[in-house]
Amino acid sequence: MLTVDEVKDLETPCYVFDEEELKANFRDFSRALRDGWSQDSRVAYSVKTNPLPWVVKLARECGCFAEVVSDDEYELALQCGYPCDEIVFNGPVKGKAFFEHALRGGSLVNIDSQREIRWAKELAGKGDPVRLGIRANITLERYCPGECLSDDHHGRFGFSYESGALGDVIRDLRSSGVEIVGLHMHVTTRSRSLKVYDVLSSYAARIIEEFDIDPTYVDMGGGFFGGGSNNIGAYDEYVRVIAANLSKTCDPRRTKLIVEPGGAVVCTPGYYVGRILDAKDILDERYVVSELSRINIDHEMKKTSYNLTLHCASDRTIPAQTLCGYTCMDSDRLCTLEDEPELVEGDIVVVNYAGAYSCSFTPSMFIEHPPAVYAKTREGMKVVRALHKASEQLA
Repeated sequence: MLTVDEVKDLETPCYVFDEEELKANFRDFSRALRDGWSQDSRVAYSVKTNPLPWVVKLARECGCFAEVVSDDEYELALQCGYPCDEIVFNGPVKGKAFFEHALRGGSLVNIDSQREIRWAKELAGKGDPVRLGIRANITLERYCPGECLSDDHHGRFGFSYESGALGDVIRDLRSSGVEIVGLHMHVTTRSRSLKVYDVLSSYAARIIEEFDIDPTYVDMGGGFFGGGSNNIGAYDEYVRVIAANLSKTCDPRRTKLIVEPGGAVVCTPGYYVGRILDAKDILDERYVVSELSRINIDHEMKKTSYNLTLHCASDRTIPAQTLCGYTCMDSDRLCTLEDEPELVEGDIVVVNYAGAYSCSFTPSMFIEHPPAVYAKTREGMKVVRALHKASEQLA
């Protein structure tokens, strides 16, 4: 956690990332893969979870691949020093030029759309060697009820195994000269439970056997839980469950195991810091306005509570106060604090575990510019991204 001495002189609002903890998370998940599967397995950092270039570069320093889901993210990974063959290219919105560039450059490309099928067949028809992976869709809710994010709908990504669509795509591509070398099983869930990965990896093994795939890699996707001193051993448990099923059809010496953690590595080392600007009573309710905003840490606007550290001048406790953001939206209420010290102008609020999906969805200009970013290093606080100004936006 951040002490008042560490944050009192920072330009706020800002994000702070604990560099050593982030490195430890990357390296610990990589170690779990090596110990539980093979030396050749890799963590592919989910760039969409936090595309801050400093984070993306740090992941590469720690031996990770980059997992991207758009042309812009692919370009960012290249600019951050990743060679093509250390990039996993996922998602249904790839552009044709980047799709072809990625295949020719040796990226791990997992197809997830009809047009990618067409593009792959066109390339193979020209005599180009096309080796790619395919994203499978299974009705995970059937086996893990209440754990999926799609509620009453089917998951919308991948090709359905149960309907036969996955098999049809595999046969169609093979008949056109495309080689299927990988399988992508990503499904994000509410629970992030071991059971989810038990089901997904068991289906991966079934699909590999049924369609006679000799995979160079199996990509189990992301959606994991873990990171930080309170979650030691979590990465190992995931790998243990996955490996138990994959080992039935895959040889660790021939098949690379890929995982795509985002929040599981970048959440716990991240903090969102801001000062209190004002406090007032409206009838029987106390409203506290801060430099923070819900839009910067809760893009789905669903959270009702946060893990907070309050650095307050007052030690007087009050029954309830609603912590609000800087925007002019009435819905920009982060949470209601009950029986906490009274917040007044100048106090500092630290939102802990705020590293995931915090820099991703912040608009480039919305009343306030994106927050500054600091890295907490062994040498002290270092500016990673300065607070933007209007003149820079115009330039």
